[in-house]
Amino acid sequence: MTEPPDDNLDHYALGFYAPGKHISRDACPYAEGLEAHDQWLAGYDAALRGETLDDHRDGRDAR
Repeated sequence: MTEPPDDNLDHYALGFYAPGKHISRDACPYAEGLEAHDQWLAGYDAALRGETLDDHRDGRDAR
């Protein structure tokens, strides 16, 4: 991917739901170095840890 992804997407949520769709972590659709890449991986890892999507949203709202 050479262009930054659409800012209207919730990259964290997309990564969060990826394990449930049997998408592997290394199949991240964003290039390394993009913020979307980091958010997608963070969501993916949170899902594997058993966190909820609300856990992330609660933390983001607290900032």
